[in-house]
Amino acid sequence: MSQVSITEAAKMAGVSRATIYNDIDSGTLSFETGPKEKKMINVSELQRVYKTLKSPGDSDDSKDVEKRQERQNEQASGAGGQIAVLQERLEAEKKRCEHLEELLKKEQEERKRERETAKQFEEYMKEQLANQGDNIKNFTRLLEDQRGAKSNDDQDELKQTVLDLKKEIEEQKEETRKKEEARRQALKKRQEDMEKKKIEEAEAEKNKPLFKKLFG
Repeated sequence: MSQVSITEAAKMAGVSRATIYNDIDSGTLSFETGPKEKKMINVSELQRVYKTLKSPGDSDDSKDVEKRQERQNEQASGAGGQIAVLQERLEAEKKRCEHLEELLKKEQEERKRERETAKQFEEYMKEQLANQGDNIKNFTRLLEDQRGAKSNDDQDELKQTVLDLKKEIEEQKEETRKKEEARRQALKKRQEDMEKKKIEEAEAEKNKPLFKKLFG
């Protein structure tokens, strides 16, 4: 038997027909054209490429070989599908991270605006308090200037006006201090809540099983 068909060559070499055709296409295995343009393989060529050969009677059925090859291809295809799923999961996680970064950026901008607003409010209140202080000084100076010209009743009324104004200023100071303290406490609590939420999410992600991390 100097030449054999593709099917017989696969049996003798213990490989699938697909392997024979692949080796022919790659130039690893040479062939000759037989009757009706049928590809024929020299036995010596088979032995050169595949080393040990089996006789057709001892060889495994080529269909079984092809089935094994198909199973291997299916396994490879399944692995490729899993890789595709993992890539999709990675893309989803990437988008999720980008979304979280965007939220963080907006939060930082919001905090910046809050600080700027608080600073403007503080400067405004300082200006108002300074103006009230100037008014007190003016009233006090007016009171001193009018002591000799005013009656005791007029002086008492002016003193009371000054005292009422001082009291009003002190009340405004206290109210401003309380508002500022409340604002700071609210901002602090908000920051603490955000940090706590981040820690909880990180712990939940850390304790999540690997399958959940990959496939949700």
